[in-house]
Amino acid sequence: MSGSTLSDQFQNTIAAEIENRRARGLKAAFGEVARLFGLSERRVRACWHHEIRRVSLDEWEVVRRRRRELLQQRHEELAQEIAELTAALQAEGGAA
Repeated sequence: MSGSTLSDQFQNTIAAEIENRRARGLKAAFGEVARLFGLSERRVRACWHHEIRRVSLDEWEVVRRRRRELLQQRHEELAQEIAELTAALQAEGGAA
C-alpha cells in the first residue's frame, strides 16, 4: 500500500469517528477521538483537515485495530437492540 493511500485511509478513519461525535461540538469530538486512539488532539485535528503526510505502519495498525473494536462494540449494541425490538413485537402479537 502506498504512503498516500495509507495516510488517506488513516485520515478517513479518524475523520469518520470525529463525524460520529460532532454533535457534541468539534473541539469535544477532537478530544474524545484523540483519547480513543491514543493520539494528540493536534494529530486528530490534522486528520480532520487532511493535513497528514506520513503515517507509520504501527500508528495505522493501532488505529485500525481500535476502529475494528469500536465497530464490533456498535454491532453488538445494535444486535441487542434488535433482539429487544423483536421480543417486544412478539409480545404485542406481531409477526417476527
